[in-house]
Amino acid sequence: MASYSDRLVKREREVGRPVRVGVVGAGQMGRGLIATIERAEGMEVSVVADIAVERAVEAYANAGRVEPAVVESDLAKAAERIEARLPVVINDGLMVPRLPVDIVLEVSGVPEIAAQIAYSALVGKKDVALMTVEADVTVGLLLASIANAGNQVYTICRGDEPVECLKLVEYARDLGLTVIATGKGKNNPNRPTDVVEDVMAEALAKNMNPRILCEFTDGTKTQIEMASLSNATGIPVDVAGMHGPACSIDELATKLIPVEDGGILTSYPAVEYTVEGNVAPGIFAVVRSENHVVTEELDFLKFGKGPYYAIYRPHHLASIEAHLSISEAVLDRRADFQTKVWRSEVTAKTKFALKAGITLEGMGGHHVRGWTIDADDATAANAIPIGLVGGCVLKRDLPADAIVTYDDVEVDERRPLVAMRRLQDSLHAAGII
Repeated sequence: MASYSDRLVKREREVGRPVRVGVVGAGQMGRGLIATIERAEGMEVSVVADIAVERAVEAYANAGRVEPAVVESDLAKAAERIEARLPVVINDGLMVPRLPVDIVLEVSGVPEIAAQIAYSALVGKKDVALMTVEADVTVGLLLASIANAGNQVYTICRGDEPVECLKLVEYARDLGLTVIATGKGKNNPNRPTDVVEDVMAEALAKNMNPRILCEFTDGTKTQIEMASLSNATGIPVDVAGMHGPACSIDELATKLIPVEDGGILTSYPAVEYTVEGNVAPGIFAVVRSENHVVTEELDFLKFGKGPYYAIYRPHHLASIEAHLSISEAVLDRRADFQTKVWRSEVTAKTKFALKAGITLEGMGGHHVRGWTIDADDATAANAIPIGLVGGCVLKRDLPADAIVTYDDVEVDERRPLVAMRRLQDSLHAAGII
């Protein structure tokens, strides 16, 4: 099959225009995506939405496009410019699905907004490529079911660790190897009680949102990414929160294997992550050969010393690879990555003892961090997903390291994300999705 680039150029000749991409979010990740898409053949960024319109204008300028028109919320004017292949900036991401674009690329980083944009795009018969995995790990089963019931594509984008891990798992299974573990090396320090103030100086130096950086360093992001991988593959966690061992590349195939063979896993396959060592920013799948001839051949090919082997990729390229999922969606009508089962849940675990009456901050805040457990265990405990915790009022005192439950908080049922999650839970419990 021809490359995406060749096929996109062919499509543009046949259709008379490139793939129109509507981007929501012009922060650090969005800027990279916009610049990459603008360099890709056969697609262009038709509109960028950001509440800070100056960021969207700057993102276009950095990508080499002529100065875009800022139309704020004038849909008719925005649509007219898009049809004329002129760049446009708006201030409301929820407007993007209503514009003449082929696919909505969501890069807001805010799960509440991301889920609403994905939902509105899908019901509006638009494809969706999502970068905010926090939304997928909250309502991804619902969003995937809506897309799959029609002719839309809902996908998490290439380049982030969950998707690239899935590609390694698929590769291993295609080779007839048994997957024992899959996951990532953690890029940041693992400090579970970090709060925004602890990372403020580093965030400013990196031009990052300090809440997002805190979500990385307190471990929430890793828990979310691996839970998303779990729900796309059906591979569970071995223990709550995962083991997260210190591990180097050459130790992957000796540590992330069953206990009876000298490793740390009490059950397998399992999603995992590692700290320290030299695995980050890479991803891995630890596999086992079940046939002595295959094992001898892999050893001869210097793949390792069997029967356990590590398939390792030393990088994931985030915004640089993300547009590959746009090509897959538009050209082949397939999702690179989406939730298939509800195998794992990211619960909210308290960082410190908390007093009744406070309004809980969400991910990357002062109150809770993400903690992945089996989805059935989460249901039995009535645990509230971390994606819903932000804005909830705590009804009773909680000690440190407690999993927050629905019984512990007052939830605003009017929030769209809450309503979507309630619908997902009801449909899942009924066996419909």
